[in-house]
Amino acid sequence: MESISQHITIEPGCVGQSLFEDRKSQFFGFARHVESAQEAIDFRHGIMERIPEASHYVSAWILADGTEFFSDAKEPHGTAGMPVLSAIRGRELADAVCVVARVFGGTLLGKGGLMRAYTKAAVDAIDEAPLARCTPCQLMEVTLPYPLYEPARKRLTSWNARLEDERFTENVTLCVSVALDDTEQFVAHVNDFSNGRARCSLGAIEARYLPL
Repeated sequence: MESISQHITIEPGCVGQSLFEDRKSQFFGFARHVESAQEAIDFRHGIMERIPEASHYVSAWILADGTEFFSDAKEPHGTAGMPVLSAIRGRELADAVCVVARVFGGTLLGKGGLMRAYTKAAVDAIDEAPLARCTPCQLMEVTLPYPLYEPARKRLTSWNARLEDERFTENVTLCVSVALDDTEQFVAHVNDFSNGRARCSLGAIEARYLPL
């Protein structure tokens, strides 16, 4: 089995957004989950299309394999990209990108002002994004008779399981994912609940993003 990195990231499909203003300059922050440098680059391009009036598009990202990147986007060295990267590091995220678009307001902010502005825009964007933990999960199918369907479905959350799919034939099959460390306990819960009438079939082990 390929090793699955356990890490905290932004919940896939969600984007954190922020807006910070300083002396009429606007700093629009955006943070989201990515799994490759190309995804991060594509996200930055999307922000460029969304805010075409910006003068700078500062970006930084950290991937689960340890790859880090930041760009000052022609701002003075050390005033933009590194503060954004530090915001991601500060939340101990991986597979995450943050882009800050600056709309210049006509007044120079100085190096200290730029660092504070980019830091705040990045931190606020990340804080607005829901976080999740990438966790190796056991996929399994729970086959049970119809009378047990609703009671079992209602117990999944308390059993630390997430419903992925359902199939209805002569019996009901619940397709669930369970954190790998919780697999044995989940099977025991199902057996106790059903008095042995439910059957658990193990499938693949895959990464899942469990909300924090």
